[in-house]
Amino acid sequence: MAREILIVGMNEIGASIGLAIRRAGRGVICTGYDSDASAARAARKSGAVEKLAMGLGRSVGGADVVILALPSGQVRGYLEAIGPRLKRDALVLDTSWLKADAVGWASEILPEGRHYIGAVPTVAAGALYIGASGASEPSGDLFEGGLMAMVVPARTPEAAVDLALQVASWLGTTPFFIDPAEVDGVAATVVDLPTILGAALMRVAVRSPGWREARRMAGRLFATSAIVGALQGPGDLQAALHLNRGNVLTRLDETIEELEALRALIAGSDEEGLERHLAEAVQAHYAWLAARMRGEWAQEEIVPGELPEGGIFDRLLGIGGLRTKDRRRD
Repeated sequence: MAREILIVGMNEIGASIGLAIRRAGRGVICTGYDSDASAARAARKSGAVEKLAMGLGRSVGGADVVILALPSGQVRGYLEAIGPRLKRDALVLDTSWLKADAVGWASEILPEGRHYIGAVPTVAAGALYIGASGASEPSGDLFEGGLMAMVVPARTPEAAVDLALQVASWLGTTPFFIDPAEVDGVAATVVDLPTILGAALMRVAVRSPGWREARRMAGRLFATSAIVGALQGPGDLQAALHLNRGNVLTRLDETIEELEALRALIAGSDEEGLERHLAEAVQAHYAWLAARMRGEWAQEEIVPGELPEGGIFDRLLGIGGLRTKDRRRD
């Protein structure tokens, strides 16, 4: 019997997930839903899904897996919409970045016998700069060779975890387990802070006295730095920053401290100190990029969160050489 998968959100992430599943998964029927009808039609045309859902009711009720490819601020609303319609043993796989609140929402909203797992896929190394200047086309290879950070709530049945792992396999990712609070901290560093800095750059630029000339002369450096502040809608960005405000404020304070240090070096004409300071950043960047391109994380410790007990986790300890903390939930 074919497994029914409903993907909610036909953005680049959702459509790419659909393409990967349809390419690798056998006996799977993918249905797509998006409140933006044009995005839904584009995903159907690309082959990301076999059919489109005009509404959530019937499609949710028949789905074995509902994949949420949504901004973090929309997750609670969709959990409330789909929760009562989910069939027993259905799995909700949430690909949004923020997990601490989402785990709590799922526990509060989903009926008994319906399961939630957080899953954040990382893009393939070769796709790091695709879309750096704006939205890009979905691809079934978007996540190939990347990781899948998985947040598994306590008492999640083994069958649900198995199903989530199957989805990770279809995407070509290696799963590892992590605590929801750790995911939120990572999001503040690699998603929220770059977005804020991009938005701040744009606001500073348009208020500068020379903007009339600058807008004509700005090139790739400015474009790639500023675009990250415009990739999300203002409402979605505001909601995400509000949900993760504790971590975001910490990163902002650290960034302000770093900018003040750079300002002091520039103001003090400390040429050697400034060069040394910048060299550290350049070296750190290329060290990260080299490691990210290699993807040989087995040689480094990826420290996930606590894992629920169960045979499936014993089998996972050796996946990709990833290591786990030596602890279990009570």
